Formats: sequence, C-alpha cells, structure tokens
Amino acid sequence: MIIFAALFGTLLVLLFLGVSVGLSLIGASLAVLAYARGLGEIPFEMLAQRTLYGVNSFTLLAIPAFLLIGRLMNDSGIADRVFNIARAIVGPVRGGLGHVNVLSSMLFAGMSGSAVADAGGLGPVQMKAMEKDGYVRGFAAAVTVSSSTIGPIIPPSIAAVIYGAIANVSIAAVFIGSILPGILMGVSLMVLVAIISHRRKYPVGPRVDLRTFATAIGRGILPILTPVIIIAGILSGLFTPTEASAVALVYCMAVAFLVYRTITLRQFWVICLETAKDTATLLLIIAGSALYAWVLARYQVNTQIVDFLSNNIGNKYLLLILLNVFLLVVGCFIDAVPALFMLTPLLVPLIAKFGIDPVHFGVVMIINLMIGLITPPVGTVLFTVQKVADIPFGVLVKEVAPFYIPLFVVLLLVTFVPWLVLGLPGLLL
Repeated sequence: MIIFAALFGTLLVLLFLGVSVGLSLIGASLAVLAYARGLGEIPFEMLAQRTLYGVNSFTLLAIPAFLLIGRLMNDSGIADRVFNIARAIVGPVRGGLGHVNVLSSMLFAGMSGSAVADAGGLGPVQMKAMEKDGYVRGFAAAVTVSSSTIGPIIPPSIAAVIYGAIANVSIAAVFIGSILPGILMGVSLMVLVAIISHRRKYPVGPRVDLRTFATAIGRGILPILTPVIIIAGILSGLFTPTEASAVALVYCMAVAFLVYRTITLRQFWVICLETAKDTATLLLIIAGSALYAWVLARYQVNTQIVDFLSNNIGNKYLLLILLNVFLLVVGCFIDAVPALFMLTPLLVPLIAKFGIDPVHFGVVMIINLMIGLITPPVGTVLFTVQKVADIPFGVLVKEVAPFYIPLFVVLLLVTFVPWLVLGLPGLLL
C-alpha cells in the first residue's frame, strides 16, 4: 500500500508542480525505486532499457504520420472545403450552420484524428461563419467545442493507436469499433443543436441548388477520401493500421502539393518541424509510461488493485459505472494522451478479470477522456476555442453545459450496449 501511495502521490505532486508528464512519470518511478531499494541501488541500466523499450514499437510509427496529416490538412485550406461540403448537405434547415459545424467535424475527424486539431483548424472557419449569420458567439463556440470530441473517435484516431499499442489489442478493431459511437455522438449533438436553434429562432440556411452542391463536393471530395482509403486498406488486408497511416500521409501530400497546390516546400518544412516537436513530446511520455508500467508490474500494484476490486465489486456493470466516473474525473485534470499511457496498463488487467472485452473498453475509455478535453479546469479544447473565439471562459462553459447531456447519453449507451462497439469489427474483421 505504501508503494501504491508513493507511486501515485509522487506523480500527482510532480504534475501539480508543473513538471511535464513524461518527466513526472519517470520521477514517480524513480521515487518508488529509491524507497524500495535505496538511493544507491537504483538499477539505472534497467531503467534505460525499459524507457527505450517503450518507444521501440513499429505500431507507434502511426502517431507522427497522423499528426503530420492533421497539420497538413489544417494548413492547406482543407478546412474550408470540408465546411462547404457540410454546408451543402445540412445547411438549408433551421440552425443549419450549427448542424454544419457538427457534420464538418465528423468529416474532418476522418483526416486529423485529434480533437485539438479539429478545434484549431475547423474552429475559426465554423465560428466566423456562424457569427456572420447571426448566431451568438458563445453558442458557436460551444458547438465547436462539443463537436471536436468526435475527432479522436471516428477513425483514424491517435488515441486508438496509443490504446491498441499499450493494451496489445487490434488497432484495426478499435478503429472499426469507433465508427458507430462517433456517428451517434454527431447525431445526438445535432439533435440538441436543432432544439436550441428552434428555441432561439436561429436562421434557416439558404437552399443549395444542384450546381452549387456538385461544386462543393467536387472541391472537397479528395481529402474526405482519406478515411475511406485507410479503412478499405485495413479491411482488405492490403496494409496494417501503421502502414495505412503512411499511405494516407502520401495521399494527403499529393492532394496538398499536386492538386490544390496550397502548400509550399517552406511551409511543409515548418509543418514537419512542428510535428517533430509534438512527436518528441509524445515519445517522452511513452518512454516514461513504459517505465511507470514496469514499476507497477514489478511491485505487483496492478495485482493488488485487481484483487481488491474483484473481492469488493459484484459484477462488471458496477465496475463499468465506477470506471466511467473515475475516467471522467481524471479527464478533468489530465490530458487524454497522458491519461491513456498512465491508466491503460493499470485498467486492462482489471477489465480482463471481469470478462470485459478490451476493444469495447478502449472505446469507452477514449470517449470518457474526450469529454474530459471539454471539461474544466484543464480542458485543452475549451481553452483552445476560448482563445480563438475571444470570449470569457465562464460564458463558454455556460454555453457548453447543455452539450454534455447528449455526450453522456452516448457514453452510457456505448458502455452498456457493447454491440455498438463490437458489432462492426465482428462483422467486418
């Protein structure tokens, strides 16, 4: 129990002091080893091996590829084309631009795989158009915030790659299993947008003639084919999810450089540098989490937690309720990627003990952590959109509040109806 308190207590203290997540994980591991073995007996050679082992994974090569795709899409003007397609499809209804906001996020999710990329890339386009058409700025920002949570759900998803690699489950299965939950999230948000738009009498969008519709589709169809290429390639067996990320990257580069010609070599170099910085930050977290997971296993912390909960929880449904509450609280304070690295090694053995499918739980876990991205006090997406929209943080939180309802409803459905996750993988894989 002392080891458990030292491991988690030290980690929380370091995070509270502002130490980076990767270094916090390494620091907490060192603190436990120093306590258990003595300061002079810390096996530094073993620590080096364990941290390097964490990043020595072919699967993790998908992460920089998807990060680069997201930045490439943001900087090449793809966001405007995606927004125009969504506007042509669902714009001519009351509150049309609210629906466009959600649908464009669903379409963009198939390219970026990141909530922050969605909010930062599509967000300014969406909010500017909505405010111009008479929508309250706070409402436009709230729709943008809530719809961005779909980004890491609909494949491809950086979070799914991370979970699959750590939990040692099929990333393809997590990808396919995320499709229905992602669509449900989008539909539920659009239902709420419709209700609010009718109450506030937001404008009805203009009808789109066939020529305008065809033009919008023609100008934006190429980037939207990205997720189709990824999923079709995986299902056909042509390539693995990691290889799919490389194929998708080459395709997106061809679209940006050769078709749209909106990216110069100088801009691409800057994009690569920013992606390298993001990747380095993630690799430090991965290395730290590998060491942290080794310490958990070395001192049987996982086993103790599994045994304690197994003896005190009667069934898997109660466990799922408790884990949902726990993950929602964690998501309020820790960003999604670090939380996945820290908690997956701890929770996967636990759910296995209760007979919960790891693919099902992975999607549930990712949805929980995505809701955390839009929840105070540390919601990354909240602060990103608040900065872009230039509105008081309190106003944004007040406008976002109703949007938690559809997200929680979908979370409960996905938690207690496993078929919503496991149906498509079972059918297609």
